[in-house]
Amino acid sequence: MTRTTATTATTLHACCWSTVSCAAGEVARVQDLAARLHPGAAVVVSCQRVEAYSASPCDCEAPAHFADGQALQHLAEVAAGLHSVVLGEEQILGQVRRAFDTSLPALRRVADIALASARELRRETDFNSHAGALIDRALKTAGMTPGGTLLVLGGGQLGRLVARRGRETGFADVIIASRTRPPEIEGVRYVPLSGASALEPVAVIAGCLGSAAGEVLPASLPAAALLADLGTPRNFAEGQDAPVVTLADMLADEHARPHAMKRRGELRARLTEIVDARAAAALRSGSPIAGLRFEVERIRQRELARMMKLHPDLPADALDAFARALVNQLFHGPSARLKSDPALGEKVAELFAPA
Repeated sequence: MTRTTATTATTLHACCWSTVSCAAGEVARVQDLAARLHPGAAVVVSCQRVEAYSASPCDCEAPAHFADGQALQHLAEVAAGLHSVVLGEEQILGQVRRAFDTSLPALRRVADIALASARELRRETDFNSHAGALIDRALKTAGMTPGGTLLVLGGGQLGRLVARRGRETGFADVIIASRTRPPEIEGVRYVPLSGASALEPVAVIAGCLGSAAGEVLPASLPAAALLADLGTPRNFAEGQDAPVVTLADMLADEHARPHAMKRRGELRARLTEIVDARAAAALRSGSPIAGLRFEVERIRQRELARMMKLHPDLPADALDAFARALVNQLFHGPSARLKSDPALGEKVAELFAPA
């Protein structure tokens, strides 16, 4: 990962798991672990990852940990789609934003820097990609060209995007099979999921089913030349008659392409510049009193996260409200006096800053 010199008034720690092409049980275990061990954290869940962002360090079993500037940079890279199978995938930005919508204010302030940086990179970069382009990646990994019939399992957002992209890439016939009929898509047929096994042989079956669907058994499918497993958890059970390409296979294929990895590296370097500039601007824009408030809030968030771990039986909202009220009472008098002496305000703020 490209290092960043960005710093923020609130410390940020990230505990990260990859769930690419994992089975349902493992995905559920990781999601439960992230929520249970990180009370008050913002938990990002996507088709490739589960990540918990908090204000305090953590020694949980997550295979990857990032802190402060590196955590901010990683969050911006995830939001920009630089770690997605489809480079610059559009949907991940919204998933990251929603994860922080209900998080504590200090975490949202840091996330805003990462999200704004990701949006800026997207504005200046022609990604021209969405999750539907996963079908392109699957075909490329398998060495196939589009043609014949594409059967898409699942009528949710991903399934509809893949179906539309299938029409654009040249499949002669595109079918969506789902439990409920999705909105009409021009040139795309619909069949009930229970009737998919009765279809004539198809070229490709794309699995886009949701996490609650369970794995699809071979007997539930028509004959196919390729199965593209685009789901998390995995959509296709073991023992399929046709070869299966997974998201993990697509990522491995991408990492084996020097040109593709060179472009991702260049985009990460550019994003580092954007993150550093925005983080520095955020710190400069505050008055000495605002800086002091940031530092006090950083400490409050750190201690609040520690108390949540020590007392998981206590309501997080109640602990947050109590800590906020206590800090506000302690801080109100001194901050009012320091407003009349900015130089003194800066010196006091430095006392609270991390060494």
